[in-house]
Amino acid sequence: MRVNISLGLLLCGASCIANADGRFYSYLDIVASSEPVPIGDMIDGWDSSFQKGDYAYANASAVMGFEINSWILERETRRYYYLTFSPDTAAWYRDLDQGNERTTQDQIELSAKVLDAQGLRFGYRFEGEYWQITPKLAVYTVGHFQFGQLNGVSFDGTGRNVSVELNSYFDEDKILDFKADVLEGQGLTLSIAGDWQISDQWSLNYELNDLFNRWTFEDAAFNKGCVNLGSVDETVCSSTSSASGRSGQEKLIETIPVNSKARLTYQPLGLSVAGTMHGRYERLSLAKFWLFDDIDLGISLHSTNQFGLHVHNRYFQLDVVSDDRRIHYARDAEVTLGISLPW
Repeated sequence: MRVNISLGLLLCGASCIANADGRFYSYLDIVASSEPVPIGDMIDGWDSSFQKGDYAYANASAVMGFEINSWILERETRRYYYLTFSPDTAAWYRDLDQGNERTTQDQIELSAKVLDAQGLRFGYRFEGEYWQITPKLAVYTVGHFQFGQLNGVSFDGTGRNVSVELNSYFDEDKILDFKADVLEGQGLTLSIAGDWQISDQWSLNYELNDLFNRWTFEDAAFNKGCVNLGSVDETVCSSTSSASGRSGQEKLIETIPVNSKARLTYQPLGLSVAGTMHGRYERLSLAKFWLFDDIDLGISLHSTNQFGLHVHNRYFQLDVVSDDRRIHYARDAEVTLGISLPW
């Protein structure tokens, strides 16, 4: 089960601007996905329904942009969060959070990629008679960030009998309540989107976001160490006390997974099938649209147990997709909202 919230918009597409010299647009795009617990629990504490899972993911973007004669300039504020872990790790953390007794030995494996960034994106729309392709290059300044791994073993008890190795890079460690004096990081990403009118009846559009990406931190703070706590049958690392290691600042270069989307549409019936993939997150979707005057109204069904409602026109788009009408309990939800003003 997942938590996919996409409060996002790739506004109207080429059909909205085919007869215009340019447009101004603004959109808010949030994507989040988490398997073990609902959205609210991932934020506030794992105190409701739980099941095994191996990732949690969120990507939020607020964008304002202009397109003039196929040239594109956008200003973006972005927050990104991606955790991957073993199912044992999710179960161990759940019991640790709730104070439950565990009777098994669990393999702890956790990887984190977290960043807050602001940037400018430049692009150009190339087009032919039946196709168009739009590459975009974004340059970011990164404020808050954390990248790291945790690997080890948990033993019987309330989850506090552990032997783990820690390797973490950050600007602020909220667990240890330590804020480092580090420079802002820099990010560079290349994304590509396009459309292909296969025939009079069929069309294909696609997006490859962060197709190439590189995040550079010249002096990231780090903690690298070994932690052995409680009653430990065997250790995965050597420590002269309950915890040992080293900390400091050094250069860090990181990447994040590509976010891929594709949609195939049968235009006479307004039917489309789509796929989305980001790391361990995968979703298949089926949508049906009806045209009323100049407004497209649609519904959609998704492999993540979601139902969606959609409203599109030349200037406005709203998509609401969820597996539960109560957002606090939703494991997968998507909301798309934005405006486009052509001239």
